[in-house]
Amino acid sequence: MSAGLVLLSVCVLAVAWYFTVIRIENEKQLAVTASIADSRNVAAIVSANLDEVLGKTLLYSRIGQSMLNGEQASSAYFNPLFNGDSAYLRVAMFDAAGRLVYSSARQKSEPELSRLINAGYMSSLTGTASSVEHNAMIINPPSNRDGYSWRVPLLIPLQNGRGELQGFFAAILDLGYFLKTYQEVSVAGSSRIEILNAAGLQLAELSGGILSGGSNYAGQEYATFLLTGKGDGLIHALRPGDQVQHVGVQRRLAHYPLAVVVSRDPQVLMARLWPAHRQYYLQAMLVSLLIVLLTAGLVNLAHRRRYLYEKLLYSEREKSGLINQLEQEKSRAYQLASHDYLTGIPNRMLFYELAATELSRAKRSRNLYALFFLDLDKFKLINDTQGHAVGDALLQEVARRLRAAVREYDLVARLGGDEFVVLVSEIRSEDRVAEIADKLVETLRAPYPDLLGRHVETAPSIGIALYPRDGQRIETLMSNADAAMYSAKSAGSGLYRFYDASLNASAVRGLELLGRFRQALKDNEFCLHYQPKVELQNYQVVGMEALIRWQHPEHGLIFPSEFISLAESHDLVQPLGRWIIEAVCRQLAQWRAQGVPLLPVAINVSARQLDDDSLIATVRESLRRHHLTADLLEIEVTESCFIADLEQARVTLEKLRDEGLKIYLDDYGTGYSSLSHIKALPVYALKIDRSFIRDIRNDNSDGMIVASTVTLARNLGLKVVAEGVETREQLMHLKLMGCDQVQGFYLQRPVPSAQLEAMLQKGRFEFT
Repeated sequence: MSAGLVLLSVCVLAVAWYFTVIRIENEKQLAVTASIADSRNVAAIVSANLDEVLGKTLLYSRIGQSMLNGEQASSAYFNPLFNGDSAYLRVAMFDAAGRLVYSSARQKSEPELSRLINAGYMSSLTGTASSVEHNAMIINPPSNRDGYSWRVPLLIPLQNGRGELQGFFAAILDLGYFLKTYQEVSVAGSSRIEILNAAGLQLAELSGGILSGGSNYAGQEYATFLLTGKGDGLIHALRPGDQVQHVGVQRRLAHYPLAVVVSRDPQVLMARLWPAHRQYYLQAMLVSLLIVLLTAGLVNLAHRRRYLYEKLLYSEREKSGLINQLEQEKSRAYQLASHDYLTGIPNRMLFYELAATELSRAKRSRNLYALFFLDLDKFKLINDTQGHAVGDALLQEVARRLRAAVREYDLVARLGGDEFVVLVSEIRSEDRVAEIADKLVETLRAPYPDLLGRHVETAPSIGIALYPRDGQRIETLMSNADAAMYSAKSAGSGLYRFYDASLNASAVRGLELLGRFRQALKDNEFCLHYQPKVELQNYQVVGMEALIRWQHPEHGLIFPSEFISLAESHDLVQPLGRWIIEAVCRQLAQWRAQGVPLLPVAINVSARQLDDDSLIATVRESLRRHHLTADLLEIEVTESCFIADLEQARVTLEKLRDEGLKIYLDDYGTGYSSLSHIKALPVYALKIDRSFIRDIRNDNSDGMIVASTVTLARNLGLKVVAEGVETREQLMHLKLMGCDQVQGFYLQRPVPSAQLEAMLQKGRFEFT
């Protein structure tokens, strides 16, 4: 027995020390791996930010070129310091002869920047820019005369549309200001951040919070990665002047002759681990001592633990039985307190609790929530004449019918007496609310032929309050729905009324439009208006969007906001969509016959149409019938189309793309799409919603959202279209941001096809 315990102790000690050593070695390897990962992240962030700063340089060069073209309005956007770009010490514009045209420092001469041109460009110029690549950025080594070796001069030669040299854009980029934002990383993370040019010259270095630069690694093994052409990776060479090879990561910029190197001293990393490793060794020694001391009492401890375990198991069984009993009592008490004893549905207390939770979710929804307050007509008379037992049976049957008439997740409760309440969530329009009210009236109006052998007839009076229009708290909605219910009761039996009286007329109008919808399709009461899309580069008209209208014989021209929701909720949007496709193709064929230049026309497609298997065939047949090519049709879909079935939407859109149609993502920024949606779908362009354009000049948030969308689209290779442009200032602002196309009332309101032919013949938008 003793020998076995000693052997067991030795094995345990061996295992403890083995895992201690393995743990220490693993932590060392993990520290190096984590350091490399951190360095990669820092290098990626620094290179991305540096690439963004240099990208802005190209933007300022284009603005400066517009100044050379005589556009004075661009000067307000040319000075980077004025726009908050402190990474630029100063910028200047020179004409083709090297004469200073503009200086952000307001100096009459810029000797330092002039030397950039005289160093190797003016001698090769012969009046054209054939020897200078258009918009090619030249990053020169710093002069280092003033000791600030991290202030890097940049030069961009500019050409006009005929390929002639028009001038130069020059700037001094302060890499020191750029790197100071990472000072905390260099100090707290013990990192060294370097920026090198393609020749191996160190332009700037940030180490331990100290900024320096000027080292030359040309020809050194440390800079061999500059010659291999690799984008990023580890550095496997000792830096000149270092005693120990650092754990280094390099990342080259994709579009500029620069590289970022981030490295750490491995000795510093290991030194940070030593306190923990020393603790591990102490713990291992302490464990060894404890194992030796406790071996003798192990058998006695096992017996005691077994005894205690049996006692604990018995205690746990008793406690578990008591807990189960308490839970059952608690559930039964909650059921009695929260549910109506007669009908079994939630009572007033539980309804208020559940409804408050439901309305908290409603704040994030774009749909309506409707509260229906119901009261049974002549219920007191039924109770008095036929007995309370029949009245109770009637209430039970009413509760059952209400529960069956709505969706499973809608709330139905009895408040007391003959008063019931229903909360229906996620309703798209007021018309749909009216339909639900009609259904509830008809459901409860139907006779009750056998209630304890009695035939009973009754009808409900219903008051309706809508969230958020009629209130945002459940108490307010209940009060308003109750008031609307009394209005319905005073008007007669079996009626419903909205709290907002204007919706009563709206509900009637919605039902009227729904009843005529199919006949309107047959009688061609629908028509299309067209709104052009204009290219911002040269103000050419490049396409149109077709917008549906209803020319009602009694109500006149009706806009889609009144009838599209009706079509979607009653499976009428598919035939309406087929009518639109055919009408657009017919109009294109008519323009072609009249000699009007043809441009692509965009058609709005809903989520239900993407589920329609005949959509592809409809498009293909309409194009064939009118002898049109697929590039004359474009598809616009909103972000809500992807919520229900992303995969089905992707398959349908890819088929349309394969037919030759371009796909536009409409109302971008107002829905639920993510970057994964945009990457997964065959999207050609993003259309920024008009809500972000309205205050683009006054609201910094809108401006940042638009600028970020343009940058995102550029990186993904997508076009950007801005909707709702209503002023010239918005147009100019969007052009400076790099937006591709615009549409809006400032350019042209949606008009019938005949009123657009003059603009199509002209082919471009002209300012007035």
